[in-house]
Amino acid sequence: MKSTPFSYTIIHAFIFTFIMGAFLGCSENQTHDQKKREKSVNDQKAGSTHVFLTYIDSLTKIPLNQFNEPRIQSLNKKFSAKLMVEIYNDEKHDAEKSIVVQYYKNEEQANKVKAGMICLIPESISDSLRIADFAAYFGKINEEKPLIGITAQPLPVKIKVSESTTLKLTFNSHEKLDQAHVIMAEVLKYN
Repeated sequence: MKSTPFSYTIIHAFIFTFIMGAFLGCSENQTHDQKKREKSVNDQKAGSTHVFLTYIDSLTKIPLNQFNEPRIQSLNKKFSAKLMVEIYNDEKHDAEKSIVVQYYKNEEQANKVKAGMICLIPESISDSLRIADFAAYFGKINEEKPLIGITAQPLPVKIKVSESTTLKLTFNSHEKLDQAHVIMAEVLKYN
């Protein structure tokens, strides 16, 4: 039996269709898998944002007479499974991966702020942590007015959490206020 050019064309068309179907099926699965990975990363970022806000909320609820380094270290241990938090150390700290915290106390009578804690936020959390997230969680934002002219870096904003606690947020300057990424949060304790 002799093959005709027409039968070769049909066979080639069939093989081509089969290969294209397999290829498109694979690329479709790859696109689906990539979307699942992106959703997982976004969920993880949203989760770390919520955990960080919960951590800051826990700090704001500590009364001034208990706001000290041992109590903060105890709180850090509670959150250690979900957040990488470390106390600032001059010689070693990993600001790219960890939330670096530094506690301070003011002994001066004239200073209204009696104690505080600075949290330097790594880019991995800061990328998904916006001023709007803090406003939704803690309440109304109060902007500071510059004392002289216009400053290159915007002044931090504050949120009054209670009569004795304020949250001070430093953020990137190149975005609208509510969408600006928070790079540092400071818990301020008053009398």
